[in-house]
Amino acid sequence: MNHNSFISIMKDLSILYIEDDSKVQEYIAEFLGRYTSHLYLAGSAEEGWKLYQEKKPDIILLDINLPGKSGIEFAREVRQTDKDTRIIISTAYTDKAFLLRAVELGLTRYLVKPITGKELIDAFGKAANEFMESKKSILVDLGEGYSYDRQRRILLFHETEIPLRRKEMELLEFFIKNRGQTLSYEILQYEIWDDAPMSKDAIRAQIRNIRKKSHRDIIQNINAVGYRLYKDKR
Repeated sequence: MNHNSFISIMKDLSILYIEDDSKVQEYIAEFLGRYTSHLYLAGSAEEGWKLYQEKKPDIILLDINLPGKSGIEFAREVRQTDKDTRIIISTAYTDKAFLLRAVELGLTRYLVKPITGKELIDAFGKAANEFMESKKSILVDLGEGYSYDRQRRILLFHETEIPLRRKEMELLEFFIKNRGQTLSYEILQYEIWDDAPMSKDAIRAQIRNIRKKSHRDIIQNINAVGYRLYKDKR
């Protein structure tokens, strides 16, 4: 990755950096601060965990030896509920047991101290690309700035969450699952409301609600047939 590409991809990403050695942290934080304004610093695993839960960073850089718990333990706790945040560990270890644990936790890279600027650029460039790719598979483009996060099951307008009722969410997810297909009233009746089939008017009302919360073309009418999810006209 060239330097200009690195600058472009990093500027909007958030980074949590956990390191108990203040001198090392100061050096690397100064370097990373050139590329992002969303840099959060912690000196312990406990402090880092609070920041992780509060800020939900895109990338985590952490030392393997931290007060309270190891970097491996920290990464394992993150991975219990979060498969997307990219994790880079700095370490003095190069043994096979550590490498196996790193692979199991889906770490982007481990960096052996002392760390150079080139190594940081290579590692964060890889982490940024991985994060962007993971988001592509999770976020479904619904047009006009709207998307659906399949992992968190929420409708978004850019970064803002749009509340959906349960049936609205189920209906939208069914359209996403069958994207590209035209869905008839009968299919919608028995797939979404199989316990108590709904009238056409009730289905129309749910679709109107989704449109009001997003945009008119998110679910398109197909005359005399049914509905189809938004399709980019380009």
